[in-house]
Amino acid sequence: MNIHVIDLTQEMVDGMSAYPGDRLGVRITRLAHFSTDGYNLSRFTRLESHCGTHIDSPLHFSENGADLTGMPLQVLPATIVSTQVNPIGPEVFARSGTLSGRAVLVHTGWDARIGTPGYFQDAPSLTPEGAQFLAESKIALLGLDMPSPDPCGSSEYPVHHILLGADIPIVEGLVRLEEAIAEEGSPYFLAFPLKVKGMDGSPVRAAVLFFSSDCARP
Repeated sequence: MNIHVIDLTQEMVDGMSAYPGDRLGVRITRLAHFSTDGYNLSRFTRLESHCGTHIDSPLHFSENGADLTGMPLQVLPATIVSTQVNPIGPEVFARSGTLSGRAVLVHTGWDARIGTPGYFQDAPSLTPEGAQFLAESKIALLGLDMPSPDPCGSSEYPVHHILLGADIPIVEGLVRLEEAIAEEGSPYFLAFPLKVKGMDGSPVRAAVLFFSSDCARP
C-alpha cells in the first residue's frame, strides 16, 4: 500500500509571532555549535502553546476539560470544506454529507497571509450556529486555515466554547489545504501534539494522508 502525505504545518522560525495579545510565539537559542563543540544543541527559550499550526484541547476553555495527555492520538477520515463565505454558518457544512466521527477541515485560502499583519485582521470565522451544527453533527475535530474560528480581536469566544465544550478539539493555522483538495481519493487527517501534562494547547505536525494500493506513484 502506498501512502501519500501532504504536510499542512507552518514552518516555525525564531521570532515568529503568536496570536495578538500573546507574547512572542517562538524564541530559539543555539547552545552549542558543531564547528566549536562537535555537535549542535538548541533550546526553546520561549514557546507559546498556541503558536503556528497548533491544537486547542478542551482545557483551553474549560476548567475541567481534557489536557493534551487526555486527548487520543487519532487518524481521522476527513471532509474538506472550501468556502469564501464569511462568517461561515451551518449551511456551508450542511451540504457536505455525514460528518459524524470525521475531521472537518475548512479551506478559505487565508493561509496565504501568514507572516503578514493582515493574517490576524478580518480573518474568516464561524458563526455560533455553524459551530452548534458541527457539535450536533458529532464531528471528531475541526481544522482551519485561519488563526481562529472566532473573530480575531473579539473578547468573546462562543465557537471555542461550543466546540471545546463538546470535547471537539480545534486545529488552527493549517496551510496547503488546496493541495489536499486537488488530490484524488479520500483524505485522512492527523495532528499530534506534544504530550505535556496540564497543557491547554500545543504546536502540532499536521498532515493529510491518502492511501492507495498503487505500486508506485507518478
